[in-house]
Amino acid sequence: MSRNSVVRKVLDISQVPDFSRYSATRSINELAPYISSTLSAYPTESKYINQYHYYHNDNVLVKKYLQKKPHPMSLKQLAQYYDDSSKLTKMKIISSGKFVKEELCVRIAHKLDLLQNLPFDVVNNFHFNQVYESYYNIFERFRKFPEIKDEKDNLKFCQFLHAILSDFNSLNLPHLIMGALECRILDLYPQDKMDALISDLLRARISRRLIVEEHLSITSNYLSGKKENTLVLGDIFQKCNAKEYLNGAREVCEAYINNMYFAGIKMPELIINGDTELEFYFLPSHLKFLLGEILRNSYEVTVKETIRLGLEKAPPVTVTIISNDQSYLFRISDRGGGVPHSDKQIWSFGKSKELAKQSLDNFHHLPGLQTLSLYDSSNGAHLKSDRYRQTSLDRMSENNLTKGKFKVGQPLMELLKRSPRYKLGIGLALCKVYAEYWNGDLTVHSIQGYGTDTVLKLGNLMRHTDKLQLDRV
Repeated sequence: MSRNSVVRKVLDISQVPDFSRYSATRSINELAPYISSTLSAYPTESKYINQYHYYHNDNVLVKKYLQKKPHPMSLKQLAQYYDDSSKLTKMKIISSGKFVKEELCVRIAHKLDLLQNLPFDVVNNFHFNQVYESYYNIFERFRKFPEIKDEKDNLKFCQFLHAILSDFNSLNLPHLIMGALECRILDLYPQDKMDALISDLLRARISRRLIVEEHLSITSNYLSGKKENTLVLGDIFQKCNAKEYLNGAREVCEAYINNMYFAGIKMPELIINGDTELEFYFLPSHLKFLLGEILRNSYEVTVKETIRLGLEKAPPVTVTIISNDQSYLFRISDRGGGVPHSDKQIWSFGKSKELAKQSLDNFHHLPGLQTLSLYDSSNGAHLKSDRYRQTSLDRMSENNLTKGKFKVGQPLMELLKRSPRYKLGIGLALCKVYAEYWNGDLTVHSIQGYGTDTVLKLGNLMRHTDKLQLDRV
């Protein structure tokens, strides 16, 4: 058996073809179809990467869109497309739609250029290739969408945006991570460069989604009669009660531990002290994900340490909340024995080879991610089966927009609520990207044999409305 076949069987890496079942006595006709599709310059069913791709890419993406620069934006600017007021008007809705259409084309074009300049073995990885196809799909769909001239056009645009958020593109996050893990295992890209690449793409993803979700939200508010909001014109930012969100995260953690072991296992008590009455404006889905991921790590190691030491009662997990005019800080303290990995591995998406193999193996057990391809879709835009969706949105219509029933996709929530069987090893690295995006940070202070303090810092958005927050393109 060849070395590549052994690697394929052990790691199940997508870009290494498995020809081990063929022998010299087999007919070449049986092997030929696999050789053809594997060595072809263009993916067989690709809608975008074909013999015309170079010329289209050069004339449209390079000569037209890469000549434009993304607009650095603040949260205040996000609410002031047409004038300097905070009023929600018909002209502002239409201007917002026009801006989103053009801005997303430019931003996604620059990410395509970034991917195109990666080493061929990296961007040709199955998972990175899925992301590339998805990005080109988004680019073409935005570019070809008709000009937005009135409210009716804007409603069609909102339906279009809703489809973008809820179709195959929602799988880009896990595909990015799986691609990073495979490339590290095969030594295709240095670990530090891979971490920088994934962080760059994730920050850009956050910005794009915020711009899209804000437009959908302000359209919903306008059609439902709402004229103004506190932070920006949409409802994607909401006043969050710190204690309520921590208790919500505790419930998620307890369900996770019960699923990992059995119902009724000894749970650590969650002690919340400090500024327990804190309320602040933030994105609910981001806050749920950050607190849930961090707290789950503390719960898991605490329960494991309780079992290992044979303790009658699990040590508590303590959260201390501190706030000032500039930022909010959550210190999560546990006595779970400390973190066994180095800081470099904690914050890495590429990981060391051994940790990458463990994470990749669990990723492969997530339904559909290894076998589902963008090419499986008849139009290159929508999934054939709803069971692979990471969102559960109803079709955007004028009726639910008017009634203010707009909801955004929640791929982060699906990732947070995954089964304990799928330990992916990238939770804290993801959290750090999100914390830094919102003018904060995430640090871990561990004492081996005792426990860990994880400190989450988030910026006060009401103090950063003029900061060019959405320039993380």
